[in-house]
Amino acid sequence: MRKWTFISLELKKEQLLRGAAPLCRTFVFLILASMSAAASAEALGTLRISLVDKVSGIPTPARVEVLDAQGNGYVAEDALPVDGECMDRDIPADYTMERAIAVMSKKFVNPITDIIEFYSVGKSFLFLPPGDYKLTVRKGPEFLVQKRYVHINADEIVDLEVPMSRWINPSAEGWYSADDHLHIARPVKEVNPFISKWMQAEDVHVANLLEWGLVRHFHNALQYAFGEPGQYREGDYLLAAGQENPRTHFRGHAIILGGKTPINFPEAYVIYQLFWEEAERQGALKGYAHFGTWFSADSGLSVDLPGKLINFIEVLQFERGIYDVWYDTLNMGFRMTPTAGTDYPCGQSNIPGRERFYTQVVGPLTYESWLDGVRKGRTFVTNGPMLDFHINGKGIGDEVLLKKPGTALLEGRVRFDLNHDDVDHLDVIINGATVKSFPKGSHPGEISFQLPYEFTSTSWVALKAVGGMTDEVTRFPPPPPQPGSQAHTAAIYVTIQGAPPLSAQPAAKLLARKWLAKLESLEASFADDQIQKLAGAVDTNDGVDLESLHKNRAALLKAIQDAKRYFAQMAR
Repeated sequence: MRKWTFISLELKKEQLLRGAAPLCRTFVFLILASMSAAASAEALGTLRISLVDKVSGIPTPARVEVLDAQGNGYVAEDALPVDGECMDRDIPADYTMERAIAVMSKKFVNPITDIIEFYSVGKSFLFLPPGDYKLTVRKGPEFLVQKRYVHINADEIVDLEVPMSRWINPSAEGWYSADDHLHIARPVKEVNPFISKWMQAEDVHVANLLEWGLVRHFHNALQYAFGEPGQYREGDYLLAAGQENPRTHFRGHAIILGGKTPINFPEAYVIYQLFWEEAERQGALKGYAHFGTWFSADSGLSVDLPGKLINFIEVLQFERGIYDVWYDTLNMGFRMTPTAGTDYPCGQSNIPGRERFYTQVVGPLTYESWLDGVRKGRTFVTNGPMLDFHINGKGIGDEVLLKKPGTALLEGRVRFDLNHDDVDHLDVIINGATVKSFPKGSHPGEISFQLPYEFTSTSWVALKAVGGMTDEVTRFPPPPPQPGSQAHTAAIYVTIQGAPPLSAQPAAKLLARKWLAKLESLEASFADDQIQKLAGAVDTNDGVDLESLHKNRAALLKAIQDAKRYFAQMAR
């Protein structure tokens, strides 16, 4: 039986205190009980793991899987505690630091593979029964997955160093990863170091932590502060407070990023324009979650688009890329940025950053410079593949001006890690239609092209990559023909001087009629004999009671009428 003396335990304690200093001393004391329990375990070996950045040699956080020969997963004694919040709370979770950490778990059950994993801050130790083990380490899509095999004997200490190496480094070229949709509570600022290390483990440079609301209250996944006081930084990794509020079953779920204060109008909850206008005053970004389709978000957009206050639509999430509504907005002349987020932990098959987007930032990364990049449409969404795209030398989000109809040079590339993705083809999308598809060629892990293209009308152009996924394939595959591996750029706009804009082209006129129909349907649902049914569609998540609908009916009907006039003019 393993014997731990008081002296050796105290020595181990001091070693951990020194090694854990970058997080905080509180974390060390949380694992001492585990150490003491393991001290009496019989015939165990010790595996000490060191994860280091291959270039700098500095310890780096990552997600770790340790499996025995039977496929059982093990968790490090000093694993990073993590947790998200989907619970609708009657009262805010007003936690102390100790309570906030106590409700977290060191065990992470991968929802994709159903395997037990854990997060490491860069150094971890496990007490393991004698036997053979397989170690797998992941750190987001930019890093190569590392696999090792190790044998542990009883009473043996095995030290294992795993260098983490990149296959690509977009941040070196000013492109930074982000998840726009994380429900991770921060009731006190002292939890920031824990959450930051967690995001570093998934290599998410900009983590937007969304407090979420309902018509009855706005305090779930509570954030201790908004604006600059709610931001936290470690190197080029940022945490920032945002909100998914308002959220209704008939207008969709709204996201606001970069607000200086929480924005809520409980007495006018379904009048989204009030939220957008206040967000605009605060310099924040405004958008729709869940593809602009779920929870009737397209109805909400039909009311809000004419005000030209919406900046983005979340188009990649839950193993799906759904682009139709986003394409419609671009074809009507609205310059809309695509974003991506996981809705962690509230959706199926999600891990922070599994669906993400990259934003081109000019100069040093700050939250404000990142917001500006999103605002200007300099993004691409992905769950692995990395995209480059230019037209006549102009990049994603830019505008190419042509004096007359003529040829422009399109240059594009997708790169991917063959151990993670198997991209089948790269498509050129113009005004929502695929005009050219480039299949895999002789260069493994890359598809590139140059395409002279004749533009006869003002257009928007983007790239889309699709294929299979070879690593962490979901247990819940999306319905066909959804691919496993996918990426999509934001638009580059090609404007021909003197030609009709997108909003005056035939496609926009047809779409305007379609959106008029959405508005008429929404308007009809507020009729005296229908409004009860609308309220009757409520659930515990995002429903709106009849009293609130009656209270806001006049203002919402006026907004609908204003939007109908806008689209009627476009449809002529």
